[in-house]
Amino acid sequence: MRRPSKLVLQRKKADGFTLIEVMIVVVIVAILMGAVAMSIPRDINDLMKEQANRFQAVVSLSQDEAIMQSRELALGFTESGYTFFEFNDSAWVVKSEGPFKAQKLPQNILSQLYLEGVSVSLDERVEVKPQVFILSSGEMTPFTYEFQLPEQDRRIKVTVNAIGDVEQEILDQ
Repeated sequence: MRRPSKLVLQRKKADGFTLIEVMIVVVIVAILMGAVAMSIPRDINDLMKEQANRFQAVVSLSQDEAIMQSRELALGFTESGYTFFEFNDSAWVVKSEGPFKAQKLPQNILSQLYLEGVSVSLDERVEVKPQVFILSSGEMTPFTYEFQLPEQDRRIKVTVNAIGDVEQEILDQ
């Protein structure tokens, strides 16, 4: 009987890649795709819609918070964003935690506040003070807050009525 040669006893080297090598390549490709996706600028209209949706959600949440905690809350607006307040010990105090911390809008989004249909002047240089009140009963100062892109006619209007119903409307002129 013939003995197997040395070559036959040696294991044949397989062609191809190991599972580890394939997984490393997949991870590298995923990281590169994530970096590319982060560097691509998002559509400014999507950014404006996202800001309006966030504002609508946080206003609804603040009404729920006022009712659940039996506390009076308020909103103050500036050119570049909005701030929540809470009434503590006979004074309005800025809320700084969670979803109620002060929000700055992206620089390329303009905003405008309307109280009782009248445009309110929003000034960055003046200390922000409560302008819209959210009572522990769930009632609110009715207002409209508009988001607009500079040099464009597209606006998103968020309207809140006296009982806290929040509606959003996209306006194209």
